[in-house]
Amino acid sequence: MGRMANITSLPAPRGRGWGILALVAVALPLPWVFTLVVLSLVVQSRMAGPLSGYGPEFWFYGAIASAGLLFFPAFFLAGIAFAIAAIRAPRRASKIMGWIAVGITLITIPLLWVGYGVWINP
Repeated sequence: MGRMANITSLPAPRGRGWGILALVAVALPLPWVFTLVVLSLVVQSRMAGPLSGYGPEFWFYGAIASAGLLFFPAFFLAGIAFAIAAIRAPRRASKIMGWIAVGITLITIPLLWVGYGVWINP
């Protein structure tokens, strides 16, 4: 008779889900942020140019900028909250994803400043 093998499994450390949620929450508004920046530059150049009146770009800019006042902070605050949870998790991958989410948020702040430049610097 031999020794009986005892098979036990250790659960993997938690935390990968927080990193994924952080990246998703921060990445979802990025296309809208880039669209806002481009439309802001178009609207500013049109206001400075000889053309007068409002075109469709003004309406699209206003719609995205108005909706962004609510949604951009909500997504970025949720992303930061998830990133903090991911950074505190024991998995290395979750920590990396959390720091990437924080970095994306910090890079997005100047983009939002440029995007809302039409309202900030009329």
